[in-house]
Amino acid sequence: MADWNWMMLDRFIYRRDDGGFPDESTAPLRASSSTSLGQAFHLAIIPAQPPAISRFYVRWPGRTTPEEDAYETDLAAAHHDLLLLSLTSIEELKGSPYRRYTQDHFICTARSDPVPHLHLKRLPVCTIPMVVPPPPCCKDDDDDYDDYGFNDYIYSYDDDDSNDVVDHHNGDDGDDTAKGTMQQPRVFFPNTVGLVRAKYEDEEEFTVAQLAMINEIPGTGMMEAEVCVLRSRVSARDDDGTWEVKKIPIQHKNYEYNELRDWSIFLPLGFTSPDAVITFNRCICWVNYNIGGMLLYEVFEEQCSAKISYLRLSHSREFLTSPPRFLEANRSVCVTAGGDVLKYITSIRSDGELEGPLQPREGFDIFSHTLRTTKTGEMKWVRDMVVTSVDLWAHNTSGTLPRNGLLFPLLSMDDLNTVHFMLSEELPKEGDQKIKKVWLVTIDLVTKMVNSILPYIEGDADLRGEDADMVKEKSHRLKPFLPSEFPKYL
Repeated sequence: MADWNWMMLDRFIYRRDDGGFPDESTAPLRASSSTSLGQAFHLAIIPAQPPAISRFYVRWPGRTTPEEDAYETDLAAAHHDLLLLSLTSIEELKGSPYRRYTQDHFICTARSDPVPHLHLKRLPVCTIPMVVPPPPCCKDDDDDYDDYGFNDYIYSYDDDDSNDVVDHHNGDDGDDTAKGTMQQPRVFFPNTVGLVRAKYEDEEEFTVAQLAMINEIPGTGMMEAEVCVLRSRVSARDDDGTWEVKKIPIQHKNYEYNELRDWSIFLPLGFTSPDAVITFNRCICWVNYNIGGMLLYEVFEEQCSAKISYLRLSHSREFLTSPPRFLEANRSVCVTAGGDVLKYITSIRSDGELEGPLQPREGFDIFSHTLRTTKTGEMKWVRDMVVTSVDLWAHNTSGTLPRNGLLFPLLSMDDLNTVHFMLSEELPKEGDQKIKKVWLVTIDLVTKMVNSILPYIEGDADLRGEDADMVKEKSHRLKPFLPSEFPKYL
């Protein structure tokens, strides 16, 4: 069907429950299924050749509107011909201030026989609770739970009566949870769930894995990761597979202990969730730009040899100038060259800001690092290219490349020298709404030439169009696109 091998999928899911869902002539790639609660939904994908953006539509009649919960529908991960979709059902509990969240995950598979089409497979709901140790700030003072808002998360549903909310954080109510820990329903926060597909013992299989917690192994000075894993066959039916929790030692150097400890403190509550999750070869990789490192989980290893390794990102001085928040806006770990090469691309401004207009004499530098394996078997980032804004502006007019910082670098999955960026300009407010004008800029790092510049958000006029919901959300905060080889298999 497609003449291209990959797509840039917008992470904004176009919810069109009451109209606007594309018809079959516009979006022939479509599928239907139902949640574990029996709620029917429909989806459609409109793929586009990069640098154009592909779209994912969902029609889920009768559910809460997207404005009520930002994570009700979420594109979680992609690998080869698979996409991982999360749908969260939200129910009010009578006589309780809490709401029940039921998270369903679906595997969407690209198929070409007899014609290009989609296939949906629902995964079983994970009912394994999370037992969360308190962070160091709260170990000796139970009141500190409230100071950090922990009690907003400390609840689970009693099996006998779904309207009862049980607080387990002190080991009360006969619960055998250790004193000082919390037990809560498992929540799959964004960027904590990865997906990998591989052939294993002559079976086409996939694994979904959540990075749930990072803890110290008592008395060792070493850390371990708790992952919640489901493994199943690609051809299996709905609800096939069983979730299980594994605690796997992290292979790290002694001097990297503090970085992992910082990552671990609030991870179970979503406060330090990874900034990205990608798949490289047979590894699920969780990336944390604020910490400056990533975890590589070799999924298709036997339990006795299952391995998670910690790898620092480059710590050159140019990476330390930006404020320690939303660093995914100017850096990205990307898979390219058909999945065989892992690169780290950054666009670092000289003024230390993440976005906004560049002042006179300010600019930016684009750094490219490639992951190499040394003779001793150690993984190391090697810088292979630096491109400055002076270089780019010398080769491109201001009409071709507006004089502003470049955001959200995304390397082509085919060409390791072609990088796609977003470039934004804040416009005057439309009432109370802050609006951005956003372009998609494609640059060849070798020739330093702009290959294309396309409009993504054209300003306040889009607020009156059919994509007003996307414009409002993206004007508040842009997000990276999800690269996927999905079109290759259609």
